[in-house]
Amino acid sequence: MGRPVGRRWAFVFCIVVVGTFLVGCGSGCDSATTFRLRIEAGRGGTVSPTGTTRHNLGTRITVVAIPNEGYIFTGWSGASDARTSSVRIIMNSNQTLTANFERFTPTFTDSRDGKIYRRVRIGNLIWMAENLNYGTDNSWCYDNNESNCQKFGRLYTWNAAMVACPVGWRLPSYDDWHYLVRMAGGGFAGMKLKSKPPDWDGTDDFGFSALPAGFRDTSGGFWDVGTNGHWWSATEDGTANARNRGMSSINSGVGLYWFWNKRVGLSLRCVVKSE
Repeated sequence: MGRPVGRRWAFVFCIVVVGTFLVGCGSGCDSATTFRLRIEAGRGGTVSPTGTTRHNLGTRITVVAIPNEGYIFTGWSGASDARTSSVRIIMNSNQTLTANFERFTPTFTDSRDGKIYRRVRIGNLIWMAENLNYGTDNSWCYDNNESNCQKFGRLYTWNAAMVACPVGWRLPSYDDWHYLVRMAGGGFAGMKLKSKPPDWDGTDDFGFSALPAGFRDTSGGFWDVGTNGHWWSATEDGTANARNRGMSSINSGVGLYWFWNKRVGLSLRCVVKSE
C-alpha cells in the first residue's frame, strides 16, 4: 500500500510553516528570535537593569533610572524619550536606552527664552518655586500689564498650560498636587506653601513661595490678585473642565476645584520627578 495521503499533506504543511517563521525576521535582527538591548546611564546616576541583554520579539522590559545624591533624572534618550524615571521597552529591534541626569541646583534656565527660575525638592518631586512666565498663545499678564508677569508669572488656559513647561518638566497631575499637600502638612499646607509677608501671608516653610496671582475669566476679566492663587493640574474633568488647586488669604489649606472651564487663565507650576 502507498503512504496515506493525509500524512503527506501534514508533512508539507510543517515545512511551509517553519520556512515562513525563519524568514519573517528580516534583516533588522541578529537572529530569527532575539534582539539586543543595551541599557546605560549618563553621569550622575545608575539604571536597573544595566548592560547588554538579549530578548525575544515582543518582550517588555521595565527599566528604572536612579539618580545619585545631588543629581536629578532629566529623561531618556535612544529607545525612548520619556521623562518618567521608569520606562517600558518593547523589543522589536536592536535598541540602546540611555538615562540622563544633571546636578541639582537651586535654579535652572529655561533654554527657550533664557529666564532663570528657582526650584525646590519636596519629597520625591521637584517643583518650580515660581510661576511660569513663558509667553505662549492663550496666556496673559494680569490686567494685561507686563509688570504683573514679572511678579506673578503668566495666566494660561488649560490647553496652553499642557504644552508650556520647559523641556524635561511637565504640568503636575492631581496626584502630584495631592502628594505635595500631604508632604506639606495636609490641612495646613497652604500656610506652609504661601510666600511670607509682604508678598503674601504664609510661612513658606518649603521654599515653594506661592503667590496670589488671581485668574482671568473666559470673558477676559481679571480677578482676585493679591488674595487668591490658582494653579492648573493635568487632570481633566470631562472635555470642558479640568481640576486645579487654589490657596487663599482667608484660610490655611489648599483647595481643590473640580469644574473650572479650561478656557480660564490660571497660574502654572511645572514639576519633575526626582527619583
